[in-house]
Amino acid sequence: MNTPDTQAQPDKVAAATSRGKALVVDDEPTNCRLLTQMLLREGFDTVEAHNGEEAIAKFDTEHVDIVFMDVMMPGMDGFEATRIIKARTGSQFVPVIFLTALRDEKSLIQCTEAGGDDFLSKPFSFGILKARIRAMERVRNLQRAVARKNEALSALIEKDQEEQKLAERLLSRAVNTRNAATGRYHHVQRPATTFSGDLVLSQYLPDGGLRILIADFTGHGLAAAIGAMPVSDIFHTMTLKGADDERVLSEINRKLYQLLPADRFMAAWLISISHTGTTLRWWNGGMPSGWMQTRHGLVELGSHSLPLGIMHPLPEQEHANYLQAEPTDRLLLMSDGLLETGTNPDGKMFEDTGFQKVLDCWSYGEPVMESLIQSLDDLRSGDPLDDITIVEIPLGSSEYTGPQLPKAALQQSGWEWSIELADARLDALPLLEEMLGPLGLLEGMHNHAGALQTIITELYTNALEHGVLKLESKMKSTPDGFELYYRERERRLAMPTPGWIKLSLSYQPSSGHGGRIRIMVRDSGSGFNDQQPEQTDASQPWGRGIKLVRDLCESVHYGHDGAEVVVTYAW
Repeated sequence: MNTPDTQAQPDKVAAATSRGKALVVDDEPTNCRLLTQMLLREGFDTVEAHNGEEAIAKFDTEHVDIVFMDVMMPGMDGFEATRIIKARTGSQFVPVIFLTALRDEKSLIQCTEAGGDDFLSKPFSFGILKARIRAMERVRNLQRAVARKNEALSALIEKDQEEQKLAERLLSRAVNTRNAATGRYHHVQRPATTFSGDLVLSQYLPDGGLRILIADFTGHGLAAAIGAMPVSDIFHTMTLKGADDERVLSEINRKLYQLLPADRFMAAWLISISHTGTTLRWWNGGMPSGWMQTRHGLVELGSHSLPLGIMHPLPEQEHANYLQAEPTDRLLLMSDGLLETGTNPDGKMFEDTGFQKVLDCWSYGEPVMESLIQSLDDLRSGDPLDDITIVEIPLGSSEYTGPQLPKAALQQSGWEWSIELADARLDALPLLEEMLGPLGLLEGMHNHAGALQTIITELYTNALEHGVLKLESKMKSTPDGFELYYRERERRLAMPTPGWIKLSLSYQPSSGHGGRIRIMVRDSGSGFNDQQPEQTDASQPWGRGIKLVRDLCESVHYGHDGAEVVVTYAW
């Protein structure tokens, strides 16, 4: 074989310090000795091998910093030996310089494809050898510097992940430990990162019902989770006090409007289930449609309001809707992360490939969570890009009877209170806490404040919209019916002197901790035929409010041709 060019001899003075260990691989002993002498004078420690197998063995036992590899050798050639050596270097960069007498383009390409980092054509001069070594050392040193920085960065990332996991555990504990009745509904959460931007809260109402909030903040991760604590505090505090749905939504909206940047908001579901489990109040602001499985089929509960945190105050028409349920009905709710999960390389989402099939196969009275998760896992490709939350709520008479809350001392004497609203003040819904709280008239009956507010809200809303404004509920039956209905509502309210509504409340204590409140609502409208049978079709978005009032009250009586209603609530 050809030997290195001896016309340019190495310097006589050896380097003062070692530059590392070089592995010299050549089947010609003369070539090995000459190259070894050059490298020794350049400050390298050297080790020799005379074929590919020996080179691999020496590489495994010696800490090698650079390899000089002959190409043509008996047995295993330099190409194969280099491929094996490179496979064993891992993340370390050990340069391999091929020594070859081959000059054709194909052979030089083979050197690179085998993993070689450079090559020297025999014969070569000592000056060229030094230049190639310096070039490889620069690359190696750069790689080592990057590796050290990567190690430091990996350590920082690992530390940050541990801190995030700790913070997430503390946040989850602070938020979730206050949840009530978690064993009475089923939910699955899969965060896209350590922190989830989805939130599930549940708390008993004072009358024994259950309220559930399912929220989805914009984005995911820590930035999306910052609103969890204030939302949780408001939800639990106001629910335990018996605040109605509208007040809870309004307060959460106010807080988020103050707290979040303009490009952040919270889509949400708010569900309030009566203590019997047969009456459902629901509000959907920007979340995917929910599905209620009834004896007559699936009922879709679509989004009808803006997400929270976008506009303050909330529009006046942001009211919850009602549904009547049977003991074997079930409710399925979710965040958009479920429907938008990718399921194949073409980018189709779970909403298009599997979700509808799960709904079609959902048998009445049977749980659907297990089959939904199974379908998702079977179809999804890759990790989810957004947080996933799924909640399934079984409805029934025995499911939602909450614990008896402590009873405060009732007032020993009765009282009466009334107000009449007219013209521009008609749209101001009377709120129980604001009306009677400052007068001390709610002492001892806070456990019933939620039910009383629901009754007042329903009676007053009916009086305003159907008595004074003469709106038809059937307007809501079309896809854009709600928008048209409330647009017409606003138009009629703006007309001069639309009418008046009078609200009267009277309380009489009974023996023990009991009592009765009589509520009278009368309006200036022409009334209606109160003898007409009530329609309670669950598929229609109207007609369930008065049915709810009848369920809550001891008695309901109409007078003045339907322009007056008197109800009695007893406990």
